[in-house]
Amino acid sequence: SSEKVLSFIFACMKKYISVGAVLVVCLLVLSGCTEQQRKDNGQIDPDVRDEQVDTNTNELLEQAISDAILSHNKDVFRDGDRQTFTTEYHEVIKVVSSENTVEVYLLALYAQYQYEDGEADLTGASSMPCAITFEIEDGTYSVKEYWEPEDGENYKNSIREKFPDDIDDVDIELPSEAMDVCNQRANEFFENGHR
Repeated sequence: SSEKVLSFIFACMKKYISVGAVLVVCLLVLSGCTEQQRKDNGQIDPDVRDEQVDTNTNELLEQAISDAILSHNKDVFRDGDRQTFTTEYHEVIKVVSSENTVEVYLLALYAQYQYEDGEADLTGASSMPCAITFEIEDGTYSVKEYWEPEDGENYKNSIREKFPDDIDDVDIELPSEAMDVCNQRANEFFENGHR
């Protein structure tokens, strides 16, 4: 009797596992179709962003972006001898290149720290979309314009006016781990004996 019950249970499990596997395959196929439809409709895939320039392989541009963010923000926040560490986190949304210039549309986070009571203390931070235009001469990137959106009620409109039409509002948001990355860098800086 118990063998019949076990046999019945295994038969049911096989049936449900088979149905579950079919459902998983259907979902995968449908998500692939949705992804292809999104590409066919001309929408930007946020994982791909812009294929014109691969910023991950362009270390000079990445360094220029980082330097521009740090330089632009360093005078905005309080200074002093205890403001000993600044860092940034950015995500490039789109890069538009022309003959001698590169315009980078990105999300930027700037953070500054001091060492207090045995730990990294955040003393200032700023996060917003921005557009940085670089002039290129002999492989060197120089900031021509560092654009930030207007404050207040014109914030979103100023972004829409500046950013290309194919950048969706959804793309204009930093991932939740951005601040964690900055905090980790600060902690590592102070743990290595910098005070």
